Amino acid sequence: MFYVRLNKLRIIKNGDIIGKGEIQFMSFINQSNDSLPNLNEFFETNDEDRKKEIIKDSVSRVIQSRILMTIDKVKDKSIITFGDTGYIVYKDEKIPKDFSWQIVAVELDKKTRDNAALIKSVLTDSNVDTITKGIQALAKASNPVSGAVVELSKLVVGVILDIAKNKKDDQIGYYLTSFIEKLDYPNGIRDRQDIPDLTGNMFVDYSIFGYQDYAVEAVENLKSL
Repeated sequence: MFYVRLNKLRIIKNGDIIGKGEIQFMSFINQSNDSLPNLNEFFETNDEDRKKEIIKDSVSRVIQSRILMTIDKVKDKSIITFGDTGYIVYKDEKIPKDFSWQIVAVELDKKTRDNAALIKSVLTDSNVDTITKGIQALAKASNPVSGAVVELSKLVVGVILDIAKNKKDDQIGYYLTSFIEKLDYPNGIRDRQDIPDLTGNMFVDYSIFGYQDYAVEAVENLKSL
């Protein structure tokens, strides 16, 4: 089993000039070998309309996979904790060879968007064109499908940040990082505190914990016989 746990967030400025703000945190975690239905077809077809249909479906799936947390009345210099055990934002039955993690934090002046509303905001013709071109650029790679979900997730987050900016929802933080098992959690464990994000306004405490489930491994080995 494998878990990524968010333990604490520290916010310097909340983005609300009045003093308190409602902040929406979105967590996206993807492995490089993740896949989505029809991505193989995306790189095989020459039908541009079909490519866009595949991108729309894939974007919807990425947004629906997000872990969403909305915290009310966040002041400047706030420390946000998740009980005494933290909050699991990702789990898998196997320890991944690598994965990428994004946390987006925006101060919302309007009602929190649900998945359907956010998907509608993201899937404009212009945004779909931008994302389609971004994924199409991977076609030059020897295995373009590998890593396509990670790249798609980054492109989707970029659009979400642009939407927040256009709607005057302040960007509070953007944490972007990647991990490699053999380098960053060779024993299945990693624990870090007060890691700065890309804006310098948000600091992250997290834990990674993975262990080999030998019962599951034995069943899989039997299936392969």
